[in-house]
Amino acid sequence: MRGPAVVVLLSVAAAGCASKSDVETLQTTVQADLEEIRVGQAQLLDQIRGGLDSLDAAGMRRETTGRGEFERRVANLEALMDELLEITGQNNQLLNDLYEARVASGSSGGGFTGPTSDPGGSMSTPTLSSDVPSQLYGLALEQYNLGNYETARGALRNFISENPSHELAPDAQFYIGRAHEEAGEIGEALAEYQRISEMYPDSNRAPAGLYRRGLLEVERGNTEIARRYFTQIEAGYPNSPEAPLARQELQKLGS
Repeated sequence: MRGPAVVVLLSVAAAGCASKSDVETLQTTVQADLEEIRVGQAQLLDQIRGGLDSLDAAGMRRETTGRGEFERRVANLEALMDELLEITGQNNQLLNDLYEARVASGSSGGGFTGPTSDPGGSMSTPTLSSDVPSQLYGLALEQYNLGNYETARGALRNFISENPSHELAPDAQFYIGRAHEEAGEIGEALAEYQRISEMYPDSNRAPAGLYRRGLLEVERGNTEIARRYFTQIEAGYPNSPEAPLARQELQKLGS
C-alpha cells in the first residue's frame, strides 16, 4: 500500500539526500497509512467473525440450505482471510519503509534497544542502538505508544519470529501481552504473559510477566491464582524490581 508520497520520499532517502524534515514527513504519511490499515484490519476481523458465525449456522442446517450455499460461505471466508493476510503484509512493509528511510537519511541516530525492566513493566525511554533488529523493534514499540495495539502486536510477533534469540525478544513478548491488556483482551494478555515464562524464564521480563498476570487475576477475582504468581516471584526472582511489589500484593491479599 505504498502511496506516491511514500515512494518519492523513499527514493530521496535511498539517494542519500533526505533531510530530517523529509523523514518526518514520511513518518506522518506512514502513520496515516498505518491507521488506515488498522481500521481495515478491524473491519476484516469483524467480517471474518460474522462469517464464522454464519458458517456455523449454515453447517447446522446444511440439509435445508444446500451444500452449494455452505461451500459459497466457506469460499467467502477464505477470501476474507487472504485479504487480511495481504493487509497485514502491507502493514509490515510500511514499517520497513519507515526504517529504511531513517537509516538512509541518518536521522534516526541509531535505533531503539527498548525499555529496561521497570517495576510492574512500565515504560522507560528507549536507548540508542545501531543493529537492524533493534530499529525494527523500536518502530513496533512506537506503534504501541501510539495506541495502535494490533499493528504493534503484529510487528512484535514478526520481530520474535525473525529474531527469537535477540536480547530484546523477551521485551517484545512482554509488550505483546501489554498490547492485549491495553486493548481490554485480558484472556489473550494472560496467555502472552505466560509465554514469557515458557520461552524466556531467565529474562528480566519473566517476573514482570508474572506480576502482570497476578494483577489481572486479582481484578478477575481469582485471588488464589494471583497469590501463586506473587509467591512465585518472591521465590524465583527475589532480587527483581517486581519482588517488593509482589510482597505488597501478598499483604493486601492477607498472605
